[in-house]
Amino acid sequence: MRKNLRFKPSPAYRKFSRVVSGVFALIALGFVAIGVTEVIPSGAGVFGFVWTGMALCFVGVGVYGVVSKDGLYRGYGVEITDEESGESVQERLERLQGLYDQRLITVEEYEQKRKEILKDI
Repeated sequence: MRKNLRFKPSPAYRKFSRVVSGVFALIALGFVAIGVTEVIPSGAGVFGFVWTGMALCFVGVGVYGVVSKDGLYRGYGVEITDEESGESVQERLERLQGLYDQRLITVEEYEQKRKEILKDI
């Protein structure tokens, strides 16, 4: 039986992603300010408006990265979660260890279930 696994960024990576996105948004906001105070008034024409519009889009991307659930960069810092139970492999192993420590399951049951959990990785 093959289970579906879901990959999502680890909590530390989500925090890092939000910080990077915030810095990105601030830098882009600086380019908006340059566009509004320098480029458009200098008579650059369409270029000034394009410059400022693109900078505003970059600000939006940075803000989205700060406020989104998983941050802007989702490809790294993987945490494997079993979609059926909603628990990560580590959480399942910890719960199993707790059952064994409380003497609610035998050594044989513990080893069998541990092998099943590890086999699903």
